[in-house]
Amino acid sequence: MTAILNAILARLEKLVAIDTRNPPRAMDGDHPLVALLRENLPGFDVAVNDMGAGCVQILATRGAPKTLINVHMDTVPDAPGWSQSPFALVRGADRVIGLGACDIKGAAACAIEAAMRSDAPAAFLFTTDEENGAGECVSAFAAQDHGFAQIVVSEPTRGEAVFAHRGIASFEIGFTGTSLHGSDARCLDQSAIFRAAHWLQRANDLARASEREGGALPGIRLNPGRIGGGIKPNICAPDCLVRFGVRPGPAHSIEDVAASLKALTPGDQIAFFKTLYTLPPLSADGKCGRAARAFADGVGIKQGPPVDFWTEAALFAAAQNPVFVFGPGDIAQAHTVDEWVSHAQLTAAFDAYVRMFTLS
Repeated sequence: MTAILNAILARLEKLVAIDTRNPPRAMDGDHPLVALLRENLPGFDVAVNDMGAGCVQILATRGAPKTLINVHMDTVPDAPGWSQSPFALVRGADRVIGLGACDIKGAAACAIEAAMRSDAPAAFLFTTDEENGAGECVSAFAAQDHGFAQIVVSEPTRGEAVFAHRGIASFEIGFTGTSLHGSDARCLDQSAIFRAAHWLQRANDLARASEREGGALPGIRLNPGRIGGGIKPNICAPDCLVRFGVRPGPAHSIEDVAASLKALTPGDQIAFFKTLYTLPPLSADGKCGRAARAFADGVGIKQGPPVDFWTEAALFAAAQNPVFVFGPGDIAQAHTVDEWVSHAQLTAAFDAYVRMFTLS
C-alpha cells in the first residue's frame, strides 16, 4: 500500500466515522463535519452557510481557482445487515468498506489529499442535502455569480467523466371508487384499488414501449414506490393512492410524460394527479456541454457514457455552468449493505484531482 493511499484512507476513515445520514437531516453549521473539514483544509478560507432544515453549504477556497469540486457529504441511512458498524472504515486487501465510502466521501478524501499536496489554487463546495433529493444547497449556489469556470460534481462514475444523465420526478395519483359491499359484482369495476392496478399495468406498458426511443438514454424508467387505499376486505375500496417516480432522459419532457401517464385512465376515476417535485436531466449538448468536455479532455479524464442515476450536476447545468460528473467507485456499490470502494479507484481519482488543481 502506497503512502498516498494510506493518507487518503486516513482521511476517509475520519469522514466515515462522522454520522451524516439523511434522513434524519440532523445537520447544521455546528456539526462535527464542519470542524473536521476545517481541520483537513489548513490554509483554506472556509465559509459556512447554514440554510436550515439540514441544508449546509461549506465553501472552502485557496487562491483564485477556476475549478470548483462539489461533494455532497450526506449519506443514505444504513440498511439492516451490515457486517460491522457502518461508521468504522474496514480496510480489505483491495477495498475499503464504510457508509459513504463509495457515495461519496471517498471522493472528498481523494480531492482533499490532492489539494494538500501542493499550493495550487483549489476550491470545494461541500453540501449536506443531496440524498433528500431537493438539491437546495447546490441550486442556491449555482444561481449566484460564483465566478468558477467549470464545476466537477462528485459521484461514483468509475473514474470517468459523465456529461449526461436522466432527470427525475415524483408524482401522486389518487383514484376514486364506490363504497359497496364486498359481495357486490360491481366491485370489479368500481374498486379504486382495481382501478389503480389497471392504471399501473398500462403505465408499465407505456414505460416498456418508451425503451424504443430516446437516444443514448432511452425510456422513461417508471417506478411505483408506494400504494395504499381502501378500508377492509368486505368493503369495495372508495380510494387508492399511488406514489411513483419517473426518470426520463434528456429527449423526454417530464411534462409530456406526466400528461401521458395521467391520460391512461378515465378522468372521472382520478381524484387528483399531483407533482411532488421535478429535477432536470443533464444534457451533453450546447456550449456548456462542449466546455465541460474540453476541460475533461484537458485533464486527461476518460469520457464515460450517460448514466441512469440523477446528480446535482443538472442543477449547475440549468444555471449555465459547464459541469461534468466524476468520482471513484461504482454506483452499483452505492446505497448497499457493506458499501465499498476499491483502492485502485481511489488512487486513480486522486491523480485526476491533482491534474485538475494543476490546471486550475
